[in-house]
Amino acid sequence: MELLEQLEKQVAALLDRLDRLKTENARLRTESAAMGADKAALEEENLRLLEALEKEEQTRKAALGRIDALLHDIQEHDSVE
Repeated sequence: MELLEQLEKQVAALLDRLDRLKTENARLRTESAAMGADKAALEEENLRLLEALEKEEQTRKAALGRIDALLHDIQEHDSVE
């Protein structure tokens, strides 16, 4: 009889543990889904920032090209005089 009572207690403890693990698993799944959404948003923002950076780099290169052309024109003008 004592063995049966021990078995009942162990089964009850295991069922309690199973309930706790199910609850924890559900919480972790929710947290994981939220992190996935956050990751997607960060990846989208990263892509947008990389595109903006590339555009700025192109603008900077174009401006430097125009400045070089102006300096060339000034040097040519000075050498003619």
